[in-house]
Amino acid sequence: MSWLTNFVGPTLKRWIAPRVLREAQWVTCPKCGATIFHRDLDANWRICPHCDHHLTLPAARRFDLMLDADSWARIEIPGATADPLKFRDARRYADRLKEAAAQSREAEAVAVAHGRVDGMGAVLAAFEPQFLCGTFGAAAGEAIVAAAELALLQDAALILVACSQGPRIQDGAFALMQGPRIALALRKLAERALPFIVVLADPAFDPVFGGLLRQADATIAEPGARLGPPPADPFAAMDTPEFLAPRGGVADAARLLAEGRIDRIADRRDLKAEIAAVLSVLRSPFPSATVIDYPGGGAKRIDQSGADA
Repeated sequence: MSWLTNFVGPTLKRWIAPRVLREAQWVTCPKCGATIFHRDLDANWRICPHCDHHLTLPAARRFDLMLDADSWARIEIPGATADPLKFRDARRYADRLKEAAAQSREAEAVAVAHGRVDGMGAVLAAFEPQFLCGTFGAAAGEAIVAAAELALLQDAALILVACSQGPRIQDGAFALMQGPRIALALRKLAERALPFIVVLADPAFDPVFGGLLRQADATIAEPGARLGPPPADPFAAMDTPEFLAPRGGVADAARLLAEGRIDRIADRRDLKAEIAAVLSVLRSPFPSATVIDYPGGGAKRIDQSGADA
């Protein structure tokens, strides 16, 4: 009995146990099907060099992309709630959280950093698509509220990169309650005339984002970014052809721009310059009078109240 227990059993377990696979060396573009070496894809900010399709980008790389080098630092945010509803489906929610944290190296689906964009102070909150597919939970709402409060303290702009597959079902109503809390935090920014900019990355499947767009001073979308209701499977794998298939009620960036729901579509590599241009306008003091040149010729001087000067 000891021989079976001490030798045969462990040997069989080693043979049958699933083996940990190495990081994928090649990535297939879900749009054009091209095969790309993972280092080349990362060097191009995870944009397909063949068709310019924008794949999901980790939150940590968003900070390097959009904030000035050596100017930013991360802030500690509250971690995910252990399990408020004692939720269990095929696996325990607590186990899913541990696995998501290990895979994404983030404490939650939103990461926050403060720094500068072309020398102008900014707080950046970015969704992490690898943390349970960026699903929006109670702790994610806490992180966005904390980012807004930090922007108030630093008299800085708030930038939010929205990329989520919808509310986290394991948090239930706690996830849906974050919408009003975020709206109140953003209202304080508006009262202080601090800019709030939203960057839509694919996908933005969350009811909260519709309200955020209405409160944003400017909304920029990456090419192909989609906004709409959450999918039937909130944990469907991103960056797959099936996930990119058209769905009813979902609008892409081109349609959103045509309908006037966003202000601009910008390539990921140009996001920092686009945001810096917007901030330079929103943070600049308004002159007492402005001269407007009309295309047909002539000019008119208008004072701050809007009347002819």
